[in-house]
Amino acid sequence: MRQLLQKHWFLVGLALAVLIGISADQYLLPVAKLSWLTSLIVFAVISMMAAPVPLELVRKTISRPWPAVLASLVNMGVLPLMGWGVAGWLPIDLAGGLIVATSVPSTLSSAAVMARKANGDETVSIFTTLITNIGCVVITPVWLVMLLGVHVELSLPDMITQLCLVVLAPILLVQLVRRQSQRFCRWADGRRMGLAVGCQIGILSMVMLGAVHMADRWQAQAAAASPDVQAWGYWSTLLLVVGLGMLIHLAALAGAWYAALWTGVSLPERKAVSFSASQKTLMIGLNLAIECGVNIVPMITYHVFQLLVDALIAQRWSRSGKR
Repeated sequence: MRQLLQKHWFLVGLALAVLIGISADQYLLPVAKLSWLTSLIVFAVISMMAAPVPLELVRKTISRPWPAVLASLVNMGVLPLMGWGVAGWLPIDLAGGLIVATSVPSTLSSAAVMARKANGDETVSIFTTLITNIGCVVITPVWLVMLLGVHVELSLPDMITQLCLVVLAPILLVQLVRRQSQRFCRWADGRRMGLAVGCQIGILSMVMLGAVHMADRWQAQAAAASPDVQAWGYWSTLLLVVGLGMLIHLAALAGAWYAALWTGVSLPERKAVSFSASQKTLMIGLNLAIECGVNIVPMITYHVFQLLVDALIAQRWSRSGKR
């Protein structure tokens, strides 16, 4: 039991964060409404994610950019359209959450870990993360304005400014420090595990704050006797959200795999392309879901089940590679 908890502590933490946020929403709501706090957490997490990533990897990968470019095209170009295509099956609040979940950039920690576990090329995952996280400053707000439509009022200039401050700024700042200080490089490279744990703790705090907003909106819907809530029911809707998220994730993973195969990408790079193209970062997704006023459940379920499904796929690919 203890080994199981040590291995899957993050998934257990996700469940606890959601339960605490929902059960203590009345006490935590004033804290959750502090927009500067969520921005600060995102800034810190992005900084910790970028700290161990050297620019030398970008220079090495730039000579063969197609695998990372392909993964980025699927992640930021195809997945938002897939999310929009199936969002009509959900109530408006959850449909908006699914669109946000599919419009955010790729994640670094889990994509790189899965690629490494499957004997893939993790530098492709790192390069894809850099492309999508920098590109999301413009691409994600455009997708949200186009796909969310009139359901959520968004200011494109304000969203671009916010993403520049909380996503692009920490990446550039950390890389500038790495360029100027070899001591910082050695410190960051030697503490990859600690920085990864710090990122996960930051994500859990965002999940808890998002759960507070979610509980507050659910209570308001129940008080107003929302027709969507009456018609669907919580459990059936939750199962549908999970099923749609898994369907989108697996379709993107398979599509990226075959697109890489058809364009001559090597097997190790193909594995990294599949994981990077189909995975989404929970950190930015939660922040945007809160800002847009949509439900965070699609983002959380997508993230949780991408970890579970990809872990099984990575394990199978690793075993097939050994054979």
